[in-house]
Amino acid sequence: MRRLANISGITFALYFLWKVALLLFTAQPVPANDAFFYDGPVVNYLLHGKYCNPALANVLPISGTEVFSAYPPLYQGVLLGWMKCFGTSELAAMWLHLTLLAVFTVTMWRIFTQFKFSAPAMNFAGLFLFGITFNDRPDTLAHVLGALALLALVRDWPWAMAVFLMLTFGTSLQIGGIYSLWLALFVLSEAGFAKIKIPWAAVATLVGGLAGLILLVKFGHPRWWEGFREHVAITPSVTGLRLPRVDDVLKVGRAAPGILLVVLLLAGMAIKGRVMLNRLTTSRELWFIASGCLAALALMGGCLFVLTPNTIHITGYLQPIIVGGFLAMMATSDWFGSKRRFLLLGMFLAAVALVSIRAIGLTTWGLLCARDVSRVEALARINQELDAVPTGGTVFVAAAYLYEAAQRTNITWLHSDWASLANENDWELRALQEHRPARLLLTQFDYYRRYERIVSLLQRTRGDVSVRIINTTRVQTPDAERLTQKVVQHIAWAPVIVEFDWPPLGGAK
Repeated sequence: MRRLANISGITFALYFLWKVALLLFTAQPVPANDAFFYDGPVVNYLLHGKYCNPALANVLPISGTEVFSAYPPLYQGVLLGWMKCFGTSELAAMWLHLTLLAVFTVTMWRIFTQFKFSAPAMNFAGLFLFGITFNDRPDTLAHVLGALALLALVRDWPWAMAVFLMLTFGTSLQIGGIYSLWLALFVLSEAGFAKIKIPWAAVATLVGGLAGLILLVKFGHPRWWEGFREHVAITPSVTGLRLPRVDDVLKVGRAAPGILLVVLLLAGMAIKGRVMLNRLTTSRELWFIASGCLAALALMGGCLFVLTPNTIHITGYLQPIIVGGFLAMMATSDWFGSKRRFLLLGMFLAAVALVSIRAIGLTTWGLLCARDVSRVEALARINQELDAVPTGGTVFVAAAYLYEAAQRTNITWLHSDWASLANENDWELRALQEHRPARLLLTQFDYYRRYERIVSLLQRTRGDVSVRIINTTRVQTPDAERLTQKVVQHIAWAPVIVEFDWPPLGGAK
């Protein structure tokens, strides 16, 4: 075991092989409810020649019918090149994200080797990669670019850092902001403790470039700007000042236990005074780790008080880098005696177990679900249902199945999360009655999270509507249980099909 621990990057390779096996044999994780929001415009462009996402048309008319501008476009540019080569299926998108994860993992390993971190510290940090299981949004590319910006600055390439950081903003504003904060704090630490000159020219170029792009979009392409504002007005990242709920606190603790441990331990070192002071004035590694911790703490505080709580998933990519750096420093510090090191490693192992809960669920429960109804079987059933929808009919479709539905031109396919404006309670019920869909084609996650109660409510309040529910799974999925659906999601391809028979328009309601 000790010999394996000294093989640099072995846990990185183990993580990647696990991801490849999971995708090859079970097609997991099933694309989450956000996936087609970002992939849809590229799919629609390649299939129908227009860069917009019709599945969103009822809520985001500009992005849904004119030009998709709800989000920075760099991810869609990369996806466009990829899908031109490999097709418009959800499986093609999943392989792209796995490729990007491989690039992120190699970049993280290069950061560690640049600092000359020990192989055991690297490998232990690599275990935290198993906490990265949601990877079907632009976030994957944004983290690759953000990690490359970190590597560039560590290698003293400020201009490359500025370029990668600008590209990060071109993929995700939130993630670009977090990496900018980390890099800014690191640069200031080097300037304060090592008297290294701040690369003002690169910083000014970055700031000026970002400002120029914003002005170009706002005044040069006003419809794009309106499309962006249209999305922000409906789903703002900033929720306003609030008190954190218990669920928010648990979400932060579950997503970033390794970072929280590092923060507490650095605080303990600071209390000792001399140890931290000596390290702080000489250790570039400590500046790097402490800067990352402060950026992560700012994100955690934001998720608890002013940002949407799900933004905490950003820390999943920061965590392995921060933990690896701290463990490498711990191995060379006199402050950590042998007994204390043993205790701390036990605490970090517990943190690994906590962040890996969903990974364990994918590998065990998810395997059972895949054997029950595979991706191929699920999509075959979805296409059967789409064939049965009358010409001109409407169907609400979960993101994982929209890649298939998007090929149809004889029906209206709407994203089940974006069928109508969510400006009131039970908006889904209003959407059903407004659009009178022939079918709901939902994943286990989307049915139990959103539509199970709504369909039941429709049945109770509209006796003139015939409803038939077909759940194709024979395995109890975690989404069906309130306790497990918040921990393990998107592991089952088996669709839930809800068929409606609506009365003629103008009839009694």
